[in-house]
Amino acid sequence: MKRIFTPSKQKSILIVDDDQFATQIYREKLEAQGFKVGVTRDFDSTLQTLKKEVVDLLILDLCLPGINVVDLIKNIRSESATQSLPIIVFSNPYLSNLTRAAVEAGATKFVAKVDNTPEQISVTSRIGVSGVIGALEANQEKLESKLLINRAETLAKLRASYQNFTRTEREDLRRTALLQMHRQLRLLAGGASALAFHKIAQMSGALEALLVELYSEPAKITPSVVRTIAHSIETLASLVDRAANSQGEEITSPKILVVDDEVISRETICSALAKAGLQAKSLDDPLAAQRLLEGEHFDLIFLDVEMPGQTGLELCAKVRGMEPNRTTPIVFVTSHSDFGSRAQSTLSGGNDFIAKPFLLVELAVKTLTWLFKEGPEPLPIASVQNGVPAKAGANESKLAADHGALKLSRRSPAR
Repeated sequence: MKRIFTPSKQKSILIVDDDQFATQIYREKLEAQGFKVGVTRDFDSTLQTLKKEVVDLLILDLCLPGINVVDLIKNIRSESATQSLPIIVFSNPYLSNLTRAAVEAGATKFVAKVDNTPEQISVTSRIGVSGVIGALEANQEKLESKLLINRAETLAKLRASYQNFTRTEREDLRRTALLQMHRQLRLLAGGASALAFHKIAQMSGALEALLVELYSEPAKITPSVVRTIAHSIETLASLVDRAANSQGEEITSPKILVVDDEVISRETICSALAKAGLQAKSLDDPLAAQRLLEGEHFDLIFLDVEMPGQTGLELCAKVRGMEPNRTTPIVFVTSHSDFGSRAQSTLSGGNDFIAKPFLLVELAVKTLTWLFKEGPEPLPIASVQNGVPAKAGANESKLAADHGALKLSRRSPAR
């Protein structure tokens, strides 16, 4: 009997994402590989599409602005027709609890967004959609053009949303501003991983996680957090401006030192750094730290302000006279109750503050901000601008930092 060839059924993929440009690129590449591709951008339209059409694979981002992805997955699993639908979630390494909730809700596999390469997507071949690996290799030239051409407009909107965020005490308006920042951040970071812009991807991932956490729990918004967001936006903007010259740039393992006499505080800082894939050397003795810093260079130093035997301010002043770490960024760790008074004092060559108890992701964002900042200089003087926008100078942050954020002036450290 003559065998009649019957082509295999065309596999269908549904992408849930609000980044129109990125999804269009993915769609083109996947369709070129023979897949049928659909795109939805919100909760309701995704459920409606799944009820009307047969889908072989669902790909969605864990941090879609304004969408509870965990609830979406639960809704999908509650329908008999989609109980076994393979679901790949692009997760955020800083939001482990949210990732765990997505898996418990029924996600088949999660892939860290910062590592979203074709190799990581290889799991799709094992769940019945072979060939997606090569298809998800986005058109780098188009992505790069989009990133660089639209950067000015996107950055302007991101800064405007930040200003709205700082100018209100109303929780609903703050959450609206956080959502706006989140959406602009996603546009700015779109395609960063595919283009091998490692620093942009890592910085945007950490900031995204911070915005998501604050959106969920606005009570966690503090002057320290507001300040951290401001600096991270400017560092991210600088990275985007330098993107054309940094493609494929690998992130080396930086040397970080944590000096704090409280064991819980040290462990908390090291745990926060681990979320960013970083390791640190920690010491509880400022005198031992002084001896270490006299002969060994570090890329970033965290100093507790109040320590027995020698304060962080005193140690910092001495470090600025040591050749190995004369210009190493130094971040003071202080209490919220002392945040304002410390900000008004001379920092003895320090660069920044973070107030404890801090959010783990806040410290991760702060760390990446200083590691990725171009040519960081010590900032010896800081003053609090309570409720008054700071006028940014040539070397200051471009953002007005309200609600207790610090206005910083720069000068060279004492030599």
